[in-house]
Amino acid sequence: MKAGSVWVLSIGVLLAACTRTVAPAQPISTETPIPSPTETESPTQLPTGTFTPDFTATTTATATPDTRPLPREWSSWPIVPFPSPRVREIYAQGLVLGMTPNTYSVVGDCQSEPEVFLGVYSTDWYSLPADEQYLQETIAIFRSSLEHDSVAVRDGLSAPSVLDPLWTDTERCDPTESPLTCELRIYHPMIVFVNLGTNWRADASEEAYKGYLVQIVDQLIAAGAILILTTKADNVEGNHRINRVTAEVAFAYDIPLMNYWLASDRIPNHGLDMEREPPGVYLSPDTWGLRSYYALRTLDAVWRYVTTGTE
Repeated sequence: MKAGSVWVLSIGVLLAACTRTVAPAQPISTETPIPSPTETESPTQLPTGTFTPDFTATTTATATPDTRPLPREWSSWPIVPFPSPRVREIYAQGLVLGMTPNTYSVVGDCQSEPEVFLGVYSTDWYSLPADEQYLQETIAIFRSSLEHDSVAVRDGLSAPSVLDPLWTDTERCDPTESPLTCELRIYHPMIVFVNLGTNWRADASEEAYKGYLVQIVDQLIAAGAILILTTKADNVEGNHRINRVTAEVAFAYDIPLMNYWLASDRIPNHGLDMEREPPGVYLSPDTWGLRSYYALRTLDAVWRYVTTGTE
């Protein structure tokens, strides 16, 4: 989409997404200027074989230079990521391990429920730009996942709790399983969005958060799931520490990161609900569609790259 273009999405009234979310009484129609992702970056060419994450976050002179932007520049990373050959490696592993093609799942808090995140594309309450009708194919391919109720999505879920059996849905999971382990076992998703960070305490260490996030990433990759990390619109921890750490992990593992923070940077209050308590934490309902739109484009980019080799 060219800079300055206008995207329109109408969102149907579905269900309240979080305990304190008040759903609008009527469908919402928004016209939001959409910032364009940087189109000049190219994926890094990495060798195949055993992959070891590199947290040095520096570039070195090699036969194939690493031209990726560094984690400290995360705020200007493209909204829609450019998948790298590493993603194809994980995809091939996932096919061998029995992950289900053409499926995705989500890990996150209540703002990752289908009513808030991507589920609108299972309804008639959306429209696509004229030059992006190809996204309809992606919607059709992943239709079975659009309304999927992930056991790794729950009100208040955080990075440590997604790994904690105490947060497991005992009606669908073994009580000894973590929400993440259970979701991988019962659904076998080929692609997983990881939308975490909002429920991290402001006084807690970002290094501790990174440790939990690395465990999540390791488990997903070991299962053969392509994971897509996302930045968040809020800054409840101060200094955007969680977004920076998320970018560090994405860089080290060479996995996609959807930079929703950049998309929300050009709308009032970052699309956060300032009337709801606590203010500046929850996305306002009229921005759910914006986040879902970029998630759809990210899903499309990853799927096309691993299946056809195109971006």
